[in-house]
Amino acid sequence: MDSIRKKFYIYILLFIIIICSISIFIFVYSIKNVESIYEKNVQENIYSLKKGFLKDTVNNVISLIEQAREQNINQYALLADNASKAFHEYYKLDPDKFPDLAIDHFNQDDMREIFEVIIIDNSQNEIIYERLAHPMDAGVLIKDKLGRIKSENPFYYEKTYGIYTVFYAIRMTFIDELTKKHIAYVIHNSTFEDDAYIWVNEVIDYNGGENYAIRRIHPNLKDTEGSYLSTETRDIKGNKPYLTELEGVKDNGEIFFKYYFKRMNSKEISEKLTYSKLYKEYDWIIAMGIHVDDIKAYINKVSSHSQKVITDMFFYILLIIFLMFISGYLWLTRLEKWYYQNSNKALKEEINLDPLIKIYNRRAAQAKLGAIFDSFKRNGSIYAIIIYDVDNFKSINDTYGHDAGDAVLINIAKIINSNIRSTDSLYRWGGEEFLLICEGMKKEHVMDFTQKLLETIEQAEYGQDEERYGVTVSIGISFFEPSDIDYNAAIKRADTALYDAKKSGKNCACLCK
Repeated sequence: MDSIRKKFYIYILLFIIIICSISIFIFVYSIKNVESIYEKNVQENIYSLKKGFLKDTVNNVISLIEQAREQNINQYALLADNASKAFHEYYKLDPDKFPDLAIDHFNQDDMREIFEVIIIDNSQNEIIYERLAHPMDAGVLIKDKLGRIKSENPFYYEKTYGIYTVFYAIRMTFIDELTKKHIAYVIHNSTFEDDAYIWVNEVIDYNGGENYAIRRIHPNLKDTEGSYLSTETRDIKGNKPYLTELEGVKDNGEIFFKYYFKRMNSKEISEKLTYSKLYKEYDWIIAMGIHVDDIKAYINKVSSHSQKVITDMFFYILLIIFLMFISGYLWLTRLEKWYYQNSNKALKEEINLDPLIKIYNRRAAQAKLGAIFDSFKRNGSIYAIIIYDVDNFKSINDTYGHDAGDAVLINIAKIINSNIRSTDSLYRWGGEEFLLICEGMKKEHVMDFTQKLLETIEQAEYGQDEERYGVTVSIGISFFEPSDIDYNAAIKRADTALYDAKKSGKNCACLCK
């Protein structure tokens, strides 16, 4: 009997050992399998998100160029309007002295670089004064001169006062140079994680070769800005990155590619994933890149965290192996999915959140606009699209510093968030602009709503002691219309209304008609 019992115990022990061995083998195999799947999915997703970040950032720069260009045009359009009013007064004061007064007006220091000017004596059909960016021969007909200026500078003014016609146009070369300087300043002062930065090359010859482009903006190689580039330049692996980039933007307007380049503030060379896009208006190739090692480091960090969690679960699963060794594999598979989803969510949150103000950024706003526009088209839902722009923001930065400017933006965001409904959504649209989306807000109520916000914002004070100052905003408002193809139409109407508010003296709101 004792012999049978002993054998039974031995068989039980062997069974337990075999079951445990099989279970451990299955568990270890499951861990490796889960890790492999997890790492593959995480790697693919992180690369996809990083590519999206590069592309969105470059597109934001292009949007910033167009916004800055439009703002500069609007600013000097006001100067042109004031000139027109002045000429009316000059002629009213003394018609005989009108030409001299008009010429003196354009000879002011702040007018010389801005306008191209022609003053015509219609009684003699001759030009009595001209200042052109590119002088033309005396034999060129007046209409041909005017035609050339109109073709190069679409923002022009042509007024007749008695026998005199005054023609003047805002020089687009001046506007563009002003815009380029602003963009260069923004890029040089932008900071990103993992040695990422934006750079700009200007294409001179789309056929490539020596001196095919000029390096215009490069935070990592500031001392080489203005130097010529060649498509024959190779990296340490023999790749021709400039040639690859040029062919890509020529064929598709944009390109993702890899090459080897030095890190920021370092002589270390490593592989770089880069996105480049052509901005044809300036012949600019705008690019941004991330070093592949930094992406891999992030992947390893996420994987290491996953490994730690799985290891901690190892001993726990051994304790309940007889009941749950099969379900353990399924549980680990779900755990992998949970970690994958959470890492994905964290990355998306990082990309969609403005780092300074801690509200959603332009990328998130565009996604929201797309969603509510679909709702408008399907259900006729009402949404107020409201753009806030801080008045004289550049002056605040210049006078009190960029830290003061940042504080103003943060506080304005707090004020707006404190005075809107839970169903309203606030975004940083770009620079000193905010976008507010108000669901269900009707046209007859929106002006009262924005007026209260204007008053609340105006009451806030900034600075210290004798240097305290106030800040105002201008507001442009629009709504979706049945004829709109997409949300951009409403945005453009809001921008137009914002310009009208600025033109009307600022610190006011205008609703696009």
